Amino acid sequence: MAVYRLTDRIFSRQWRRNKDYAEREIRRLARRRGLLMNIRKQTVQVLDPKTHKVVANFQEVPVGEAPAVSERLRNLAALKVG
Repeated sequence: MAVYRLTDRIFSRQWRRNKDYAEREIRRLARRRGLLMNIRKQTVQVLDPKTHKVVANFQEVPVGEAPAVSERLRNLAALKVG
């Protein structure tokens, strides 16, 4: 499970810099605001659908820096997906 960290936000204030986001969280927040996502190898860009300008950039957090996911959180995520 990849974890992404906000590198810069240009027009939007909905994402926090000190929080790590899973891809599904970024997707949910982008959909809520009507924004598009562009996923590349280790980066995620959130785009404005009208102008196709970048609203926020996310970079994948290396495995050693990513927070440990507890067994309880894994089970909750499995229940949401299933």
